[in-house]
Amino acid sequence: MKTLTWSEVEDILLGATILGCGGGGEFSEGRDSMRRIYDRGLAVTLAAPDEIAADTLVACPYAVGAMTLGLESTYGERPLAEDHPGVLAVRALANHAGREFGALICGELGGTSVADTFFPAASLGLPVVDADPVGRAVPEIEHSMFFVHGLPIAPLAVVNEIGDTALITRVADDGRAEALVRALAVASRNVVWVADHALEWGRLRGVAVLGTISLAARVGRAQREAAAAGHEISASVTEAGGGVVVFRGTVTSHEWADAGGFTVGETVLAGADEYAGSTYRVWFKNENLVSWRDGVPDVTCPDLICLIDRSAGVPATNPNVSVGSDIEVVAFPSAPQWRTDKGITTLGPRHFGFDMDFTPVEARHDLATARYGAPRHPDRR
Repeated sequence: MKTLTWSEVEDILLGATILGCGGGGEFSEGRDSMRRIYDRGLAVTLAAPDEIAADTLVACPYAVGAMTLGLESTYGERPLAEDHPGVLAVRALANHAGREFGALICGELGGTSVADTFFPAASLGLPVVDADPVGRAVPEIEHSMFFVHGLPIAPLAVVNEIGDTALITRVADDGRAEALVRALAVASRNVVWVADHALEWGRLRGVAVLGTISLAARVGRAQREAAAAGHEISASVTEAGGGVVVFRGTVTSHEWADAGGFTVGETVLAGADEYAGSTYRVWFKNENLVSWRDGVPDVTCPDLICLIDRSAGVPATNPNVSVGSDIEVVAFPSAPQWRTDKGITTLGPRHFGFDMDFTPVEARHDLATARYGAPRHPDRR
């Protein structure tokens, strides 16, 4: 196990923001949250998957909600909880289980998503496993390898900012869990914290996407070092993460709305340099999920669509993309676990109502590096 330095935490949060596909929260929010932890003299311990015993009870804490907070008036004059809601959620789930957790696992990658696990882990003195069930950020609870492989999500604890706590002891499936938790988020300024999948590591290990926190560290470190040296950010990031630049241009439109506890919208770019004369459109539901070049489908979920602001050298997150920004669109292949019939049904474009099939990013773009060591697609065009 490794105790992470502050610099390593920053790299992880930055890399997770890039791999968060425009969702998963802001890097600055995750960093500020974790700064409070390190200022208290606490630290995050990262454990390799093989360092966690099979019979260790593990929980998965994360936040659910839109990318924008609702009105403060939701709570009136009620005070905020004295402790972080993520800590309260983990404690509530442990109390229900009647057994202490031995480790935590991140629910997804993202600037605040990772911090939402790191914070309770450091607060409670628990290691974080170098893994997550997704390999990116996703909008819905059922977008998880835990769901794809039928692992039970209940019981789950849900806590909001003022400490209201709900314990769901039984739920029909992850889709119903999504509906119930999302409703609680809508009633709680668009965000609640959840702890679920209280299972032994031996059951989680075989389905989780392993090594993703280390991957985020590599991507974040590549971004930081490239920025410091004045090198091209996207080139360093794609090399570190096994991705590819698929478009470069200026944002001409970025429209969004809160819809049922999600931030839903589109970003449109006018091409620049070798992409001049083309347009690129990205649809997002919290995360970037489907893109088109000149009206033709390009990259689709479950593969990753990530926007990097070339001027600022940082990932552009929804809904904070600014019209006029100079953007590079970077794509990464999804974890191989997603490229199954059940995975694509769960997180492919048809799940979101688009009449198109999933085509792997490497079928349309030449990847310099194989992120997961998967073979090149035989029908690249």
